[in-house]
Amino acid sequence: MALSNDTHDDVGAGIRWWSELRCPRCRGALRAEGGLRCGTCPATYPVDRGVPRFVPQDNYAEGFGYQWNRHRLTQLDSHSGLPISRDRLFRASRWSAGELRGRRVLECGSGAGRFTEVLCGTGAEVTSFDISSAVHANAASNRRFPNLRLVQASIYEMPFPEESFDYLICFGVIQHTPDVERTFKTLFRYLRPGGRFCVDVYAAMVAYTHPRHLLRPITRRIPPARLYSAVDKAVPCLLPLSTALHSVPKAGPYLARLVPVANLRYLNLKDRRMLRTWSVLDTFDWLSPRYESPQPRRRLERWTRELGLSEVSVERHRGLYVVRGVK
Repeated sequence: MALSNDTHDDVGAGIRWWSELRCPRCRGALRAEGGLRCGTCPATYPVDRGVPRFVPQDNYAEGFGYQWNRHRLTQLDSHSGLPISRDRLFRASRWSAGELRGRRVLECGSGAGRFTEVLCGTGAEVTSFDISSAVHANAASNRRFPNLRLVQASIYEMPFPEESFDYLICFGVIQHTPDVERTFKTLFRYLRPGGRFCVDVYAAMVAYTHPRHLLRPITRRIPPARLYSAVDKAVPCLLPLSTALHSVPKAGPYLARLVPVANLRYLNLKDRRMLRTWSVLDTFDWLSPRYESPQPRRRLERWTRELGLSEVSVERHRGLYVVRGVK
């Protein structure tokens, strides 16, 4: 892989922590030489606009890169003016901002950085990565935080020392990876003994049926730009129908689920335009991923037992299971 000179002006600041990264191939230490070069094996890694990159530019997460660069600001609390991401993070994890301050936190799969912004705001030392080009959306929004360390990497080959983080968070990621069990179990190699974690995953279809599951075999093969255009045109028609069905007494929530559109009215967004924007983003997010493997509760519980995790809870939050505990 060729080294890149396409670096950001703040690369000098980045070099101070790049020395802590490890080569995903051999675990050797890296040194900055135009990009990053392993001191043990011949591997080299480019630095793309200030972000070290450990994966090819083209990978299975192309759709995520497309959506998050297009919707860089949509889900950031600083943009919406509402604590949606903050509330979700602390409600799911049951952590507090105070306990994260000064701790080493690993965020696996950051997307455009909605939770990165919240984590950095606690004063934690945040290491965040994503396999897609969404890292550049995250960088554009959150580079202002001096406590953020951001790389583009695969969840299967993270460039970090093992057992080096106090907290681990992974939201909206593992169901979209090629091998969910491998993904789940790989995460914990990087959490220190006694460290705390919070991971969520789509609930299995038996527990949460939805018409998107019928559409995905077709939509996941459509190029991202073309699919996004179709979704952008369909949402203004489908969203009012979903809202009308939802208002039907008792049966409303079940009827609304028959319409393949993300209806986020429960978030109390400020206006119709913002609601529509979130709906377009989430509907595209439903339909575009190459992989989607929802998981049953029993399987998640079995994996935590096999890993010897403690204080584990698996809770249902709408269409998700949230798994948290201690390594």
